[in-house]
Amino acid sequence: MNKKLITFIIVCTLTLLTACQEQKETNEANEAGPLDGLFAGSELSYEEYKFIMEYIVDRAKEMEIENKELEKWVIRAIGDERLMNKRDLTKEEALEEAEYNHKYYETFMSVAKTKYNVTVTEEELDNWITKGPDQSDVPQHKAYAEALGLTLEELNHDYDRDLYEQTMVMEKLQPLLHEEYDTTDVDEVRDRFNKEVEEQMK
Repeated sequence: MNKKLITFIIVCTLTLLTACQEQKETNEANEAGPLDGLFAGSELSYEEYKFIMEYIVDRAKEMEIENKELEKWVIRAIGDERLMNKRDLTKEEALEEAEYNHKYYETFMSVAKTKYNVTVTEEELDNWITKGPDQSDVPQHKAYAEALGLTLEELNHDYDRDLYEQTMVMEKLQPLLHEEYDTTDVDEVRDRFNKEVEEQMK
């Protein structure tokens, strides 16, 4: 697994931009915040990412989410909005986004398994993570782990294991979806599968 792919996976994990889920756009006005000056360049240092990630995690902790599984999705939602749109979500917005993304993930995995018979074993997943994300030297990735008080391996094999599993499942799904939709257009495949998942969420 090359470094470019690893970087792509890390960005997907931290910003919830999975291969099958389109980034939501927001038309809300951005308000000045304590991190805004750090987003001028495309490449940030480890220390800058560390400050950003600690801020994101602290924001989530301040919301006092009792359900730890949901808190993880809240952190992801806050991080997504902060990194992509440079704005902070309110608690209500973060919870709404987190609940939607969690439900989307569970529905995604269910559709993949029940309709397309696509799953990954624990051994496959561990090997994939070990050979890929565990080898990461991406500053954003390491800063994220540290902000959560985790080692890189703990982040990858435990905390973000669900998102890596989703990435692996999508890799296996791709050829089946091309056949199912009778197209080689990657964007069309993504959009149509996204619609499948959302239909099941209703």
